[in-house]
Amino acid sequence: MPIYEYQCSSCGDQFEKMQKMDAPKTAPCPECEGEAQRMISLSSFALKGGGWYSDGYSSKSQAKPEPAACASAGGCPAAGQCAAASS
Repeated sequence: MPIYEYQCSSCGDQFEKMQKMDAPKTAPCPECEGEAQRMISLSSFALKGGGWYSDGYSSKSQAKPEPAACASAGGCPAAGQCAAASS
């Protein structure tokens, strides 16, 4: 169930309420029992993790990028083992 934000038209109090999507756009204010209107607010949807798209949800496989060369002369044979990178 989504969380909606409301603002009271009588006292100005703002509050949140978890309701069904088909709930009315007005609610009683918990402070003064006045009528509160539903406010338009930003959604809190966020994708978190290590690249959900590249973890198997793609319709075609993509080539992995090659590691960048080390700043020392000649580059590093293995990533993370360079003396210049660790200092």
